[in-house]
Amino acid sequence: MISKGEIARILEMHSDEVLSALAIVLPDLTDSEIFDLLELLEDPERFQTRLPLRIRLYALIYNESRRPELRLIALLRLLRRLGSRRDTPDLGDIPSDSTDFAVFVREKANELSDNLSLTDAVSSLADATLAYRTGDIAMMNSATSKGLKAISEMEIWTDPPVTLTPLALLVAETGHELYYIAANAVYRAGNIEKAREIAETWSGLIEKWESILGPLTRQRYQYYQLVGQLNYEVGLLEPALEAFHEALSYAPSPYRRAFIWLRQAKIEREMARLDDSWMHAVLAIEAFLESPFPQAAATWIEWLALDADTPNRKTEIGRLKDKFGRIDRINSLEINRVTRAMTELYRILGELRTTSNPERLNLRLDTLIDELENAGSWKNLVTLLATKAVVAGRVNDRDTVDKSISRAREIINSKLTEDVRPPQEFFLESAHALALRDVGAYEEALNTLFEKALEARKKYPGGYGPEEKTAMEAIYYLGALSGLDPESIDRKIRDTISNIR
Repeated sequence: MISKGEIARILEMHSDEVLSALAIVLPDLTDSEIFDLLELLEDPERFQTRLPLRIRLYALIYNESRRPELRLIALLRLLRRLGSRRDTPDLGDIPSDSTDFAVFVREKANELSDNLSLTDAVSSLADATLAYRTGDIAMMNSATSKGLKAISEMEIWTDPPVTLTPLALLVAETGHELYYIAANAVYRAGNIEKAREIAETWSGLIEKWESILGPLTRQRYQYYQLVGQLNYEVGLLEPALEAFHEALSYAPSPYRRAFIWLRQAKIEREMARLDDSWMHAVLAIEAFLESPFPQAAATWIEWLALDADTPNRKTEIGRLKDKFGRIDRINSLEINRVTRAMTELYRILGELRTTSNPERLNLRLDTLIDELENAGSWKNLVTLLATKAVVAGRVNDRDTVDKSISRAREIINSKLTEDVRPPQEFFLESAHALALRDVGAYEEALNTLFEKALEARKKYPGGYGPEEKTAMEAIYYLGALSGLDPESIDRKIRDTISNIR
């Protein structure tokens, strides 16, 4: 017998000593000792600075264990990590490339199990994970559909046993990962309602499995993150904030918490909770700067700078930029093109507030538009095109206003599904009205707000936030310019937005 404490002490030794010691004891470990080892291997604190060692340990378990279920568990945990790290150690016959490793997992699933349903589920998870990393939504949907069908055929998945076994753990890890990727697949495809249904079903399964496995921290983190984003997409801002708050309790590291803080900050900005938004954004940026991936901070420093409306806040932005600059010079950071484009966009939006010559911003916007179109980042592209329309309005270029808005509408209709269009339509048409105002088309701008922007706003639920207030202010302003009296404007507003809660 080897206690959990003894296993923990082995894991604190030098890497080579850890591997040698575990290679000796691994063949004789009982089920309970194996579960202790697997639990300790997922401890983020223990492996915070030794992540390559954890990968080598899973490779050791795969290579040295005589138990097929344990070998497959090791492969599934490698599946979550290989291909996403640059410091992957040499694993011998185990390929580190994402595509090759997915093929490897499928082959080994067929070799190590004669249970067809389990083999199909594991193989589907390998394909789904690869598609998740590459952004292949069609493959994500196809693989997870096949995987969920296969796992549902296993009674052990829907009715967990009282006593944990290696097979039960293998089925649990396969099923939960499939549900997470499946919900993400339909969400990314724009089917919010189906994503919510999958998430609700998954929540019930998490509760069932927690009765045997104990708290499922990883799955709870994934679930609450997903629910928060889904609530946000349909305009349920308070429930979204509540879900993200829950997710913070389960986030495995400050880097992971940073993404949640950012989501909170974005929602709080929409709800005009600007102090809370500022606080959460600063927490996120600081966490990024202290993480292995500090380049993620670049975009959000510029995003936060849009709210730097006091001397103290401007000083804080300067401090964050200086800190990022020092890290940048040391590490020569690489930033992907979508992140780079959005960072530049927030800089442009900041300049647009103060510049007396917005025409010089057009060339930079055109470059960003081309980058995001090539990257297929459609929602961000709509934002850029709306910004281009506003800039064109400032310089009285009606033709560019019309072309930019028309192209953005085409993207919304062809690239986004009906579930996710209304917020984008509201944002775009509000920007269109602003651009029309700037070219002197006051009556047309007013009609755009009523006939397009507020009509789009009626299609999705949620509270009455700062975007709507801005639209209302524009309506009264444009209504006066168009010769309407305040009473007529009030009546027209009531008729149009009577069902906005």
